[in-house]
Amino acid sequence: MSKILIIITFIFGCMSSDVFAKKKLYKWVDDKGQVHYSDQVPPDQIKKKHEELNEQGVVVEKVANARTKEEIQAEKDIKLAQIEADKLAAFKQKQRDIVIKSYTNEKEINRLKNERLAALERNIELARQSLDFQKNSKEQLLSMAADNERNGIEVSKALKSRIRTIKEKIDYQIKFIVTKEGEIEKVKDKFLNDLKIYREAVGGND
Repeated sequence: MSKILIIITFIFGCMSSDVFAKKKLYKWVDDKGQVHYSDQVPPDQIKKKHEELNEQGVVVEKVANARTKEEIQAEKDIKLAQIEADKLAAFKQKQRDIVIKSYTNEKEINRLKNERLAALERNIELARQSLDFQKNSKEQLLSMAADNERNGIEVSKALKSRIRTIKEKIDYQIKFIVTKEGEIEKVKDKFLNDLKIYREAVGGND
């Protein structure tokens, strides 16, 4: 009988040791700074920072605080900002490569700029001359129409059509001039930027 008792005691001892070995212990600090130990984590502490300990009291797992919506959004904002920064860096590198391939020195940049500006200015001057001519033509046509009305003569459809056409041409020339003047500013900005990029790339002036 003594042998049987020993065997039973041994079996229960093993079972008991296995149960205690698998029993978990948790450690956490509450909002007041007090340290707590328990075999279960309170519901209000699940998403907060706590640690799991083994039977020797050694930390086997750490659980960090759950991130707030603000923290999650902040992380997203940082990632988006990094993406935009990478895009900008890639764009600047592309610009640099284009400028280096397009010009051999600063004088070439200035020469091309002056040629482009001169061409635009010639277009604007010709458009202004055409505009003046069309305005004079319009005044003459309007004068003819006014004379007909004073004399009791109905203004013909052909004359009305010519007046309408000349007004459309005037509107077109005005828009054309405004567009070309805007292009002048764009050309100046482009070549100024190209010159800046070129100087940064070559590290000095020619």
